[in-house]
Amino acid sequence: MAKPSIGGTETRLISVAGIAALCLVAGFLVLAIIPKDDPRVSAVRQLVFDLTSPMLELAGRPAQAVEDIGNYFTTLGDVRNRNRELERQNIELRERINELTRAEFLMQQYRGLLNLPSEPDLQMVNARVIADLNSPFVHTLVTKGGRDRGIAPGQAAMGPNGLIGRVISSGSNSSRILLLTDFNSHIPVVALSSDVQAILSGTNRPQPELQFLPRQAELKDGDLLVTSGRGGQIPVGLPVALVRRNEDGKLTVQLLDDLQGLNYVRLVLSQATKAPPSELQLAPDISQ
Repeated sequence: MAKPSIGGTETRLISVAGIAALCLVAGFLVLAIIPKDDPRVSAVRQLVFDLTSPMLELAGRPAQAVEDIGNYFTTLGDVRNRNRELERQNIELRERINELTRAEFLMQQYRGLLNLPSEPDLQMVNARVIADLNSPFVHTLVTKGGRDRGIAPGQAAMGPNGLIGRVISSGSNSSRILLLTDFNSHIPVVALSSDVQAILSGTNRPQPELQFLPRQAELKDGDLLVTSGRGGQIPVGLPVALVRRNEDGKLTVQLLDDLQGLNYVRLVLSQATKAPPSELQLAPDISQ
């Protein structure tokens, strides 16, 4: 039996390599001769991409697999860290719930001893923000929902964390909200820790300011401001802002919600408390 010729095999390999080299040289010459903006150049380039794309995809699979494995372990580590953080927050929330339950029980006992009337429960409706009319001079929002949902002027508007403004007009199916930052906004507030009362007034800037503070007012950094209910327009106890002091010791206010980019608000369906009749209204008519 005759053995295969090694020399013939080498000759065929050299011939194949030579043909491939000639094809490459011919291709480069063609690309050099033909102008770059010629449509044939784009067609040839696209044909090369079409022919080599399966090989490029196949060659990139190992690297993609390694990257996917790395992302998996990174994501797994992030999930574990997030789970630990959520467990810690859950423990803190359970402790907070226990404190609030005890405080509510004591409050009910104190109200019973003092024979105080209980505050009415707040009813709220959600409304979607359909327009943001903020400008250098006007800070308002337009929401979907008006008189058809019980929304009326004077009602409080809440964000995810606290008060953001009040309703100033309501139509059949839309309402307009005056934000706390508007120059025409003035909300009576009280510091929860020290019972210091003031007026939170808008300044047409990102943060409102406190006005009519007592001279000896003691407000600390981080004190929570809530609505005082003065005027009977907005219910008492709605969270509004935090007291802040800058490096110079100047008193500032930080709202609990970012008023930019609100998508939904909650409107408190409360009725304003009517003022009692004046002495002139109660006096008998002696003109007759």
